[in-house]
Amino acid sequence: MDLGFANSRQSPGEHFDRTPFLRTPSDASSETLRSTQSPIDNSLTRTALPGRTLQPTFTAKDESSTKVEKWGRKGHTKSRAGCLNCKRARIKCKENRPSCDYCAHRGLECRWPEVHINQMGTMILRPTPPASVPLNPLVSGPVYTSQDFRLFHHFLQTAYPHHPIGNDSVWTHEVPAIASKYDFLLNAMLALSASDIYSLRTPCDKDLHLKALTYRVKSIESLSQAVSAGIESFEKGNAILATCYTLLFQSVLLNEALADYFTFVRGCVSVSIQVSIKKMNFIFTKFLGDEQLEMVEDGLQKAPWINPDVVAKANRSFEKMGPLCKTKAEITMYGLLLSMARNLITSSRSAYMELRKIYYIFSFEMKDEEFREFINPANEVCQLLQAHFVAMQLIMTPITKAEQRGRESAAAGEGDGTTGRWLKTLHSNIPAHLLEYYEWTLWVDDEVQKGRLYNGVYD
Repeated sequence: MDLGFANSRQSPGEHFDRTPFLRTPSDASSETLRSTQSPIDNSLTRTALPGRTLQPTFTAKDESSTKVEKWGRKGHTKSRAGCLNCKRARIKCKENRPSCDYCAHRGLECRWPEVHINQMGTMILRPTPPASVPLNPLVSGPVYTSQDFRLFHHFLQTAYPHHPIGNDSVWTHEVPAIASKYDFLLNAMLALSASDIYSLRTPCDKDLHLKALTYRVKSIESLSQAVSAGIESFEKGNAILATCYTLLFQSVLLNEALADYFTFVRGCVSVSIQVSIKKMNFIFTKFLGDEQLEMVEDGLQKAPWINPDVVAKANRSFEKMGPLCKTKAEITMYGLLLSMARNLITSSRSAYMELRKIYYIFSFEMKDEEFREFINPANEVCQLLQAHFVAMQLIMTPITKAEQRGRESAAAGEGDGTTGRWLKTLHSNIPAHLLEYYEWTLWVDDEVQKGRLYNGVYD
């Protein structure tokens, strides 16, 4: 195939110097050599001598020689098996291996097409060199491992929250469906799952605990950004709400996360209010107002009595610490805890209703400054109140089990007494002048470590 050299000296698309190429040994054809060695200038007209007939000036060979002298080389057919550099330069490749003459002369990397067609017409596929870049560089975002998929599966099977009550199918279907769009929700799910497995394993897997904390931090960081940006859609609002619930339940499995627990309870209420104000739908059902209470009513009617000795010790402890409470937040929380302890004497259901009031107070009614005062670790009285709050929840576990009745998860009824880990943190730095007020909570902590109280021994 003619490449166009016969029509012009240099095609418009060429960007290389052809002079060195015309001087390569491969272009020394016999016609070219004869042309360059001839001393006769055939362009001049010869003079006729006397008695002689003037002979024709040019022959066929002379014409060929003239053309060769004009173009410097003759055309060639296209090389189908040449290297890529020769194809790009539109020249015939010598096909030397590993580097052809053209590439070797210019110091170029001699590269060959993947498909080589030999003289017999057989097609040979050359092996593709290893890719130096990702096969799909446009794909961005986090990369999850096989362990992450196992954590995700564990969440769906066992670790998902049991609140809002009666929404197991939402946690195993609707929530996973939107998790892929919101990294704060997906990271929270993996964090809770990792913490749940870590709490059940013996010996403990430190790497798994670190992974749980890592995912928790990622989730909280992206959640803060999402909340700051506002709730623009029904789906995002529900994703934020589900994340708050998930991080709330992970806090139960972390020793130093009691303040986080209170904060996420408050967050769940705040997000629910925002979604309601914007008249958006919830993926969770029957979780506002008294609908949750209606679903546990039957279980509360059948709730066992708490051992009278345990209840008596609780009341004595509350009566002893009363004079320490001074601020509005301290007095309010103290009054509700004391009322809950006294109701345990007469009715387990009534004590549960007082517990609901406590959650209502610090999740909704408390002002921001009062809430910060309540969770402030430097506030010694509020730390004492928190210890009594945790101890009361532990002795009431046989009553609060009503919330998990009918749960579809394989973990129904498991995880009792896990909030006892918070007592260890609260007891780790008790001021000497307050030690006597922690006597009852220290006793509850000891009973929990022995496997008592929360397992129904004191029904």
